[in-house]
Amino acid sequence: MLILSQEAWSAGDPARLSQIAGAAVIEARRRSASADEWILLLLPHSAVVWPEAEALSALSAAAARHAIHLAGSLVVEPAAGGAVATLGFVFGPDGGLLLRTGKIAPDLIEGFGDTQALPASEAAFPVARLPFVQVGMLVGEDILFSHYARALVFNGAELILNPTAEAADPLTPARRMSRWGRATDAAGYVASASPSTVEIDGIALNVPTSTALYNWEREVVSAIGDESFVFVDIDVEMMRRKRATPQGSMPAIVRADVYARGYRAWAAEAGELPRPDSRTAWLAEAGRRLDAEAARAGPMLASYEEQYDICVIQSVPRLIPLGVNNSREIIMRNLAESLALADSRANVPSVRLVVFPEFWLTGPGGIGGIQRTVQDMEKLAISHGDEVFEEIGRFARRNKVYVAFQNFEVHEKLPGRVFNSAFLIDDAGALVHTYRKNQCADVWGFLPDTTPGSIMDEFVDLFGYESLFPVADTPIGKIANMICFDNMSPEVAFALRHFGAEVICHSSSEPHGAEGRSPWDNARRLRAFENTAYMISAIDGGEHVAEDSDLLTFFRRGHTKVINYDGTVQGVVDGPGPVVLRAHVDLTGLRRARANPRVNIKLWSDFAAYAGAYSGDIGFPSNLWAAEPYKNPYLGAKELRRVIAEYMDRGIYVEPASEIGADRYRTSDQV
Repeated sequence: MLILSQEAWSAGDPARLSQIAGAAVIEARRRSASADEWILLLLPHSAVVWPEAEALSALSAAAARHAIHLAGSLVVEPAAGGAVATLGFVFGPDGGLLLRTGKIAPDLIEGFGDTQALPASEAAFPVARLPFVQVGMLVGEDILFSHYARALVFNGAELILNPTAEAADPLTPARRMSRWGRATDAAGYVASASPSTVEIDGIALNVPTSTALYNWEREVVSAIGDESFVFVDIDVEMMRRKRATPQGSMPAIVRADVYARGYRAWAAEAGELPRPDSRTAWLAEAGRRLDAEAARAGPMLASYEEQYDICVIQSVPRLIPLGVNNSREIIMRNLAESLALADSRANVPSVRLVVFPEFWLTGPGGIGGIQRTVQDMEKLAISHGDEVFEEIGRFARRNKVYVAFQNFEVHEKLPGRVFNSAFLIDDAGALVHTYRKNQCADVWGFLPDTTPGSIMDEFVDLFGYESLFPVADTPIGKIANMICFDNMSPEVAFALRHFGAEVICHSSSEPHGAEGRSPWDNARRLRAFENTAYMISAIDGGEHVAEDSDLLTFFRRGHTKVINYDGTVQGVVDGPGPVVLRAHVDLTGLRRARANPRVNIKLWSDFAAYAGAYSGDIGFPSNLWAAEPYKNPYLGAKELRRVIAEYMDRGIYVEPASEIGADRYRTSDQV
């Protein structure tokens, strides 16, 4: 049983610490159906500074006395001397120290304090392999950083513990979303414990808590008040079955090498980072990082539009069936109808950006049928100079707007390759940049499109690494594109932000049902919060009927959304059907938020901490489709299944128990 405590504690009061542990155990035994059920007690963060050796001794004694696993974090005076630091720990029922880790991020919630963070170069992301679950820890604000959680999972974590202390401010809901988001990224569990009271100058103050347990799709349980303990039974085997299933195995799907190449280079550029040990030093470091970020992003345009409106289009295009000879005719018909819909609002002078959804020209999935080929996709593809660009360029000039849109694309330098691409057209009708989708359904064999990672070496040689994450500097801000499933890999939006993105246009088509929608929507809000950027999600929505049939072929719920740079929802289309959602962008407000080092989360993401974790033989490998363009290597998700099996062999995943057989999750060819 997992117990999440909200009781404030101090290593300097061993008697009370033991009382807390004893009360938790008594209540857990009362609730348990088994006399020998395991117990893991997660304490909230303790800000009371205490000598490290004495603190660890008190915690070890409490764990051994009550024969439990005991975890939490506290501020300590290091045994070797030096600045105080935040230490996370897990003790075993014999009192042995099973995990010791330091905090990497500064104290953003309380405000910069007189503590020193763990050097990024020393972040090892250790995992304790307990008899019942594999445990990692992210202390306090470290949970806000997706890469730290990913590094823990790459080391084998199934349950990420987050001892913390919460505060009431506008970002409290976003921090709670982050904990859920880390569980989704990990396809695992995240448990957070924070105190319901804190003591300041001898006064006990009530504070909001973030005590909760999350899995990949929902909040499982959370505190509803200032109760001392929250009790929960974790279904570890369910989580292991989830990871073993290709559709839900997020840590195996992520194309780690694509991002690692950037992280290594960016870590080298950043060099050895200062180690602040006081509030004054932290504020100075914040100023240095803000200056470095501004230099990297380049100077802002001398003249920019402080605020403007956008139109986000939710369309219902006709689906192009397999084998038809008039696909181009259907594409142009879909184009004309969607542009006419957008024209109804785009001509308003305050509107400066129009965003269209994924598959708005071809229908959901790009083309009907169960198994599509590269040759099928080529019939739907466009390239710069195509009449589609001409029509959209006329629309942009007529309405004096920028236009972001998606379609399949072919490029003369890569014959036989079809990319799922997003384009940005400026208000003069010219193509500004092209983004090629990084994380796609190709890994399951569903779409035979080429992602840059599939031909990584060739792609980078031709176009350069920065072409993976293009960002346009325009009078309406720094604009970027990403597509659909990119939303579920935080690395994509992070890289776009690294190159300066302020407004991320997210063309999407989302067929998920009850299980999928909530984590997708949470992730959408997190991408905005984590990167202090607007997320503009244009999503198709309606009854999509194939051109050659009267039968319903696909149904999309739509729910097109605009997310503010703090993760709050500005607007949402409340159902399916063709709709123009009008929203507002305030660039000055966004830039003001980025200038605040307590709000600008990206500012504190240290590449050196996780570049190594993403490097090497981890994640979905690159260059798997470097050979014959018309022979799809991903059919049946065989490459993804191979990665999952390797994770099990290496202990990154634990093979789920199965009455069907031990090799149940290694031999199935069904997707």
